[in-house]
Amino acid sequence: MAVLCGLFCVSPVRADDKDVLPPRLLKEQRERLQRFLQDHEKPKRYIPEDAKAVDAQPTEAEKAIAATPERPIKQYTVQITSHRPVPGQEEVTRVDVYYYRPNPEKGKPGITVKHTVDLTTGQQIGPTEVLYKAHTPISREELAEAVALAREKSAAVQALYKDREEKAVQWEYLQLLIQRKREQLEPGDRVVRLVFTISARENESPPPAVPVVVDLTRGIVVPATR
Repeated sequence: MAVLCGLFCVSPVRADDKDVLPPRLLKEQRERLQRFLQDHEKPKRYIPEDAKAVDAQPTEAEKAIAATPERPIKQYTVQITSHRPVPGQEEVTRVDVYYYRPNPEKGKPGITVKHTVDLTTGQQIGPTEVLYKAHTPISREELAEAVALAREKSAAVQALYKDREEKAVQWEYLQLLIQRKREQLEPGDRVVRLVFTISARENESPPPAVPVVVDLTRGIVVPATR
């Protein structure tokens, strides 16, 4: 069974849309948080050292994976959530930063890495947490990868783009939560359902929409059944 999460109309991804900082932060808080993000944008290890595993234990092989110039650890900033202010104090002072890291071994589920940051100092509070079962939002970078995969591996999507300007093709997506094995999809995979449409040319009816399911974990694209 797949659970559909979060419908968004997106087309196309732009670099200036990547700001995931919470609204209403003070200028100094934003600057401290941005410095924290910059300091953590290039992970040295797949499993952070001294991290607390929350819902499953990493394997010894995963603990040993370190970044190299030839094989850096991929990481996407997927969500930053503010802690609720305490009564009588409306200013937000802490946030949780969530990263998604694809497993360096193709086909294996990745991890979510969580940091809690004190906005008054810009420093982390408490241990880094590693989560295997968290259903974190899909990042814009992953969406761009999903669209590229669909264009590469789906003949129906390729036909939509044929002889048309890039901007004529639109797409929207639903993130899927795979809870049990479903055809080629496995629990824990990063999966999105993309629906591609195009504007009709003059004196023409638009072709049917093309829905596909993209599994980023396994690098596969399959037709959407519904």
